[in-house]
Amino acid sequence: MIASFQPDLYDYDFECDPVPTLNRLRAEDPVHWSRHGFWYLTRYDDVVAVLQDTKRFSSAAAGFGTSSLSASGSQQSGDEKSFSRSLAASFNQMDPPDHTRIRMLVNSAFSRRQVEERRGRILEVVGELIDSMKRKPRFDLVTDFAFHLPIIVASEIIGIPTQDRERFRVAFEESAALLAPKRSEESWAKGLASVKWVGRYIKDLIAERRSAPQDDLLTALIAVEEEGSRLNEAEMSSAISTIYTAAGTTTERMISSGLFILLSHREQWEAVKSDRELIPGAIEEILRFHHPLQSTTTNRRATEGVTMRGKTIGSGDTVRVGLGAANRDSEKFPDGDRFDIRRRPSVPILSFGTGPHFCIGSALARFEGQLAIEAIADHLPNIRLVTTTPVKDPRRTDRYHEILATAA
Repeated sequence: MIASFQPDLYDYDFECDPVPTLNRLRAEDPVHWSRHGFWYLTRYDDVVAVLQDTKRFSSAAAGFGTSSLSASGSQQSGDEKSFSRSLAASFNQMDPPDHTRIRMLVNSAFSRRQVEERRGRILEVVGELIDSMKRKPRFDLVTDFAFHLPIIVASEIIGIPTQDRERFRVAFEESAALLAPKRSEESWAKGLASVKWVGRYIKDLIAERRSAPQDDLLTALIAVEEEGSRLNEAEMSSAISTIYTAAGTTTERMISSGLFILLSHREQWEAVKSDRELIPGAIEEILRFHHPLQSTTTNRRATEGVTMRGKTIGSGDTVRVGLGAANRDSEKFPDGDRFDIRRRPSVPILSFGTGPHFCIGSALARFEGQLAIEAIADHLPNIRLVTTTPVKDPRRTDRYHEILATAA
């Protein structure tokens, strides 16, 4: 079962430059039994098959990430068990019909109509951020721009008050340590403390909205609950966390990485400035070329034995799929390691997944990305990169540490 090539899929160097390793796995061992104890798939067709087949590849009780939580079993502390229960209550960790039931309740907030209605507010936030950047001799496309836009929009959709936005973001980010292998006791303890804070905060916010409704998603979820829909408080709290991730943190990484890629391919940036009709295609190519999680994403649990490319995935085995790896499969995307905003692939990209768990925030992410690129082209047409080789943040290797640029 163990292949000769056994890369560490959580090594910092791999996370900084995953493409060579993923290309080798896709070519030599596309159904790969990893050293981390799960199957890892890198071919487009295999990834699609797993994500669309909810009967043989279940999201329920599949676990999340390779957190020490999933490995510790009965040795989990009370706080760890509480966190495990909160993950299990997320609709992202459910199969139909429970997944369908909860997703339908939150779907309206991310419809194309709702997204389009946010255009004015998104442009207002973008304008304020760009005005601030223009006053600096150099600025950071991560912390001065892309970092703020999706977080502000996601917080406003959910109903997180402005004064709590930064504290919530920090705690949410610190809690992500629990979704990866344990790096240190210190980061683990900080993650547990942050998870408890986020849980208490959302619980208090739900109680506040029950007594004082607002025009936000949280109030809407409470309203449908009171109308008789089956949505308990644990599911509501976990749904808020899932939505915050989908509409906030991953979009931030897409915008900052996308701007860096465009500005690194100067001729394509100039083409976008000259012809704004190229921007939707540029967004799709950014999503394909630089998925924020190139390495290991999306847990499933095999409910029966399944043979794929001559290997048997056993019943109960954990299966993970590489969305970024599949997006560069040369059988579907010829010359997949080349960035080309004029690319018109014959199959959908998998950056937002496929099947029942297709990312609920996809339309919002695309819309924010398009408005952000249009605004940069309008107001900072001569923008130039200062940072030419960005490095990944050691705390969150799915994101660049900084991308410095200048307006002229």
